[in-house]
Formats: sequence, structure tokens, C-alpha cells
Amino acid sequence: MTKKLIGILVLLVAALAFGLHQYFSQPKNIFDEIYQETKKTYQNNNVLEKIKDFDIRGSWPSDDSNISKTPFGIYNNQKFTASHYYDVSIDFNFKRKYKTVLISFNRELDSKVSLSFWSLYSAKEQTLTKTVEIRVKSGDSDKYIEDQSKVKAYLSKYGITASDLDKHYNEIVNQKVLKDWCSIYDSKFSPKDYGDVTVKTEWENW
Repeated sequence: MTKKLIGILVLLVAALAFGLHQYFSQPKNIFDEIYQETKKTYQNNNVLEKIKDFDIRGSWPSDDSNISKTPFGIYNNQKFTASHYYDVSIDFNFKRKYKTVLISFNRELDSKVSLSFWSLYSAKEQTLTKTVEIRVKSGDSDKYIEDQSKVKAYLSKYGITASDLDKHYNEIVNQKVLKDWCSIYDSKFSPKDYGDVTVKTEWENW
């Protein structure tokens, strides 16, 4: 009788542990969802291949230990020419140390200066951090300015407000990338309802 009772308790504990694992491993927000589903499929039948005009780079998949867990893809720039956006990309880092999704894009202000947006999601912390930098063409390379006072000075020069930055973010991240995700995957979330995620916006109080 005692052995039977112990066996039942062991089964109950195992079932509870499995249930808790299933619960905590479920995506808590739309970025979690993108991270988890891409991690499952990026080496074979990548889920992001279903997105129209999104180019998965040739390094997917790869046996090279330096890049095998850091896949990325980029949208066709021609689709954004009229709105002055370019280099809209999705980058992943599946290494246990990082566990991130990065959605980045640029918006041209003139022939030499662009806004560079970075939306970094940490699957470990369930936090989305939105930042903006100034990208300046300098010879054959680009110079990035991230110091807030200098970034604000450029924004003031071009008459760009925090509301404008929100608008640019919404147009690309919400209305393009996340909308595309919801069109290829039966998401529990939406561009208007991220789910349980802490959002930190650098320009929130600018």
C-alpha cells in the first residue's frame, strides 16, 4: 500500500512539474512568440520564409559555430523607397547568454543623415527596449551617434518630435513586421496587444 501511494505521489509530482514547465514555456508576448517559433524552425523550414519580400540570408542554416545561432533576415528595400525607410531587418541571438530578437530599421532624413531605430527584445527579461541613433554617411562607412544630447540636437535641426519617432516606430514595427507575423502565424497577440512585456522607450520623455 505504501509503495502504491508513493508511486501515485511520484506520478502526481511529475505531472505537476510537466504542467508547470508547459505553462512557463508558453510565449508571454508577441516577441516571445516570434523568438520561440523561429528558434524551432530556423534550421529547417523557417517560419519567416512565409513573409513576402523578406529575404532570409544564406547563412541560415549554418554549421559555423560563430553564426549558427545568430540568424537574420532583411526586407526588400524597394518596398520602402517611397516612405524613405530602408534596411528593415530581424536579427536573432539564440545563444543562452543572450536570447534576443532585434527589429531594426532606418529612415532617411537627407542624402547623408538617417534615423536608426533599434527595438531589442530580451527573452530572458521579457523586456523590449526601443532606442534611436543618428546614422551619418562618412566616406565608405557610416558613423553612428547614440549620445542622447547629440541625437536630440539632430532631431531639433530636422524638426522631429518624440511623436514623430513613435509614428516611425509604429509604421515599421507594428504595421509592417508584427502585422506580417500575424498574417503567417496564428498569433495569440497582435500589433496593438503585445501581451505581457515591459516596454522601455528611450525617447518617451523627450
